[in-house]
Order: sequence, then C-alpha cells, then structure tokens
Amino acid sequence: MIRDVELLQSFFTAGIRFRQLDSKEHQQQESAWRKIYGHSFVPRLRHRHGAKAVDEFLREAPGQWLLVPFLSGVHGIPVQAHRQTLSAFECAGPPLELGDFCGSEFFISPPDFSWTLVRTHEDFAFGGPYFLRREWLSDAGEEI
Repeated sequence: MIRDVELLQSFFTAGIRFRQLDSKEHQQQESAWRKIYGHSFVPRLRHRHGAKAVDEFLREAPGQWLLVPFLSGVHGIPVQAHRQTLSAFECAGPPLELGDFCGSEFFISPPDFSWTLVRTHEDFAFGGPYFLRREWLSDAGEEI
C-alpha cells in the first residue's frame, strides 16, 4: 500500500514485531470489530475522544494488537474509506500513537477486541480519535 513503508519504519523504530494480514484476514478482523463496535459511536454511549482517547490508548500495556484499515464507513464517526492506503497488520509491542497515519482511517484493537482506538481523517477537528472499551458497552446496557 501507499503508506506501508512509512508505517513499517515506525514499527521498526519502536521495536514492534508484526505480520501483514492477507485480504481475507483483513476482512475477517474488520467484520469481528464491526460486530462489537460498529454501532457504538453514538452520543449517549461512553467513549473517549481527542487527546483523552490517545492518552487512554497509550496507557494500555504492551502486547498483541491489530491495526486494521476500514474498508467502509462507520456509523456515528467520520470514517470515509474511499481508498485503502495502509495494509492490515497483527502486531506485538507497546501501543503506538500513529497519528501521522490517521488519514488512512483505521482501528487498533487487541485480538480479543476488549478495547479499540479509531483514527480518522477528522482527528482533533470533529471529535476523533476515539477510544472505547468493550466493557463500557455492557455498562450502557448494550449487548456484547
């Protein structure tokens, strides 16, 4: 993809281990994410946005995480996946802010989807980035 070289350099610099996902895995991971978070970004549901979202995300312990560009829009947030500029990756290491890549519109989550960070082209302008924990959905009475 267009920005993969820059992304991989960020991974190398931070000591992140990674594996690129094939297109089927990419679609499967995005589908799994959408089943949990696809309709969660509405005004009444708890989530963090802006600098608070980034701060919460960066407090996550190092571990396994997915970086998955969106293939289509997301209800309630300004994701417009016109063209894919990043590949999807399975990673291991500390969380990385990756704000330089927000125009690529993606989510980061651990494999169990216990939390998610969403980066959009509107970060810090119209609400994003967004951070949400799966447990916050159950706190709001949502089915998980």
